[in-house]
Amino acid sequence: MVSKFWWGQKNDERKLAWMRWEKLCTPKACGGIGFRDLRSFNLALLAKQGWWLQQQSYSLFYQVFKSKYFPDTSFVQAQQGRNPSYVWRSILAAQPIIKHGIRWQVGNGENICIWKDKWFPNPSTYQVISPRTLLPENATVNVLIDVDHGTWRSDLVRELFLNFEADIILSIPLSTRMPRDKVVWVATPNGKFMVKSAYWLVLDMKSAENESTSGPSGQ
Repeated sequence: MVSKFWWGQKNDERKLAWMRWEKLCTPKACGGIGFRDLRSFNLALLAKQGWWLQQQSYSLFYQVFKSKYFPDTSFVQAQQGRNPSYVWRSILAAQPIIKHGIRWQVGNGENICIWKDKWFPNPSTYQVISPRTLLPENATVNVLIDVDHGTWRSDLVRELFLNFEADIILSIPLSTRMPRDKVVWVATPNGKFMVKSAYWLVLDMKSAENESTSGPSGQ
């Protein structure tokens, strides 16, 4: 409806589209008109529901959906399952956005897998790149922590990780109270989910996907 209005279509009459719809939805700073991409915005709204299913375990909404669709895992690990409802399929469509936009904040380290989860404070991937040695593949961050004193086991950290990663890990603050690990949203400074930030994250993911499928220019 928006594109028809912008392009001046009336009834069966079609006028020339001077600019592609993708360009209309491109931010003004990038040379576009800045229209909102409604499909992307809808995914951002669905991502908000997914964030609640990942975070708000006290709500009735969470308890109903978890018991039915992901009783033994978290939302980011959930599968579609058999005979999924329309609502569940819709929310699950936003699962890649949640996976892309969350990382762990270290508390006691019990729920964070060292080599699989995003917990390392590096904005490019939030994952360690040091090759795995000594510890099993599913080892969790708590093995790197002296829980009695609330400090990192520095000798073990330096033995397992590359020097620059060991320095960064040892600089991550820990609490002597050893609270539970916390999932935070990477697209906002305070770690809280916002639909606006999810919308821009969807656009970034679409842009990266288009670049990877288009291939080098001139081919």
